Amino acid sequence: MGRIAQSVWILRIIAIVAWASLPMHAHGSATAQGVALNAAAGCADSSLNLTLTTNAATREMWHTTNLSDVSLAQKEQATLLSNYNGTFTNFQIGLSAAQAPQTRIASYAYVGETPPSANDTAEFFVYYNCTTRQILLSCFGRYGSCPQTALQAEDVLVAKIPTLSVAALVVTMLLVTGAGAISLRRRLA
Repeated sequence: MGRIAQSVWILRIIAIVAWASLPMHAHGSATAQGVALNAAAGCADSSLNLTLTTNAATREMWHTTNLSDVSLAQKEQATLLSNYNGTFTNFQIGLSAAQAPQTRIASYAYVGETPPSANDTAEFFVYYNCTTRQILLSCFGRYGSCPQTALQAEDVLVAKIPTLSVAALVVTMLLVTGAGAISLRRRLA
């Protein structure tokens, strides 16, 4: 065998070894399309309705917290939504203990792979008042795009409240003081 033939043969072996060392398992995928609070959700249950499309997804996880950052429910397991397209009603998330009226609860879930990544996992989040069922914040999308706890949801909500800069606050105070002084002057005259 000539020198060139030996080189080609050695390169083929290297290529085969490199190909064989690549991970051979295929990853599943999940795409979030919507989330809603399930009709059963309240102060003892934080179940969700998930709208999603999955392809060979293997895992799911849920986590529920309140504003005290207490974990009310948490589990990670194999998913039954491996190949699914549509709205899955009643993604069950029962709480470990019923919460007091008016408690704000954050219900978070993902479907896809563990560990999750933006490439293969969809996430869903609803933050609500458990008595009125008023939704304060909801989010769905690729993993990493939503808050995961009640405290993180509060941070998002606080960031949405407009505030004045220090200079604008001073100008506003001067305008209110001036308007008050003019009104008082007219009253005294």
